[in-house]
Amino acid sequence: MPESLGKETAGKSRLSLKEILDLSLKSIRRRPFKVAITITTTVLGTSFLIYLTLTTTIFLRHAEADVSIEAYQYWLAFVSLLLCLVSITNSTAIEVLERYKEIGIMKCLGALDRHVLLLFFTESTLVSLAGGILGFLFGSIIATVISGFQLGFDIVFKVSAFDLLSCLGLSTVVAFTISIAATMYPAYKAAKARPSEAFRVEV
Repeated sequence: MPESLGKETAGKSRLSLKEILDLSLKSIRRRPFKVAITITTTVLGTSFLIYLTLTTTIFLRHAEADVSIEAYQYWLAFVSLLLCLVSITNSTAIEVLERYKEIGIMKCLGALDRHVLLLFFTESTLVSLAGGILGFLFGSIIATVISGFQLGFDIVFKVSAFDLLSCLGLSTVVAFTISIAATMYPAYKAAKARPSEAFRVEV
């Protein structure tokens, strides 16, 4: 935690975005194993979605083949993303419990509910961006390799930069949406924590 939680303005505590970012990065560095699990979960969910999307794009646009994503594949992608959502929610809830005293100290030093919310959402955003980008990379590699063996790599490498950027955007947006949705309730509980209750919690 920083020496000062922020500046006092008109009797209210204020944290700058830089301080929020610094706190988030320190928190992430303190728990690399849990962050790695969250990122891995996000990668697994988004990479499968990117694999389906990019494979279909390759076949339809460049191989001129009559192919489409089957209904069960949509369901598999949905289930994988749902499991990702549940996993991140559980992970964040456990993290809130482990950091309850830290949150209590922050509030004693003047942190407001919105500061705690912003802190958790910033951490979630950083982790989701990493998961979304890695999910795009893994999904693209798998789609390239499998489609290359089926159609020939000369066809696969005709995929345009626009298609790849679209897949990157899709992966990032999906990862971000899932991460924020999974963080909402635990972050709200953390923001509403009372310092007196936080100091009584044994972890």
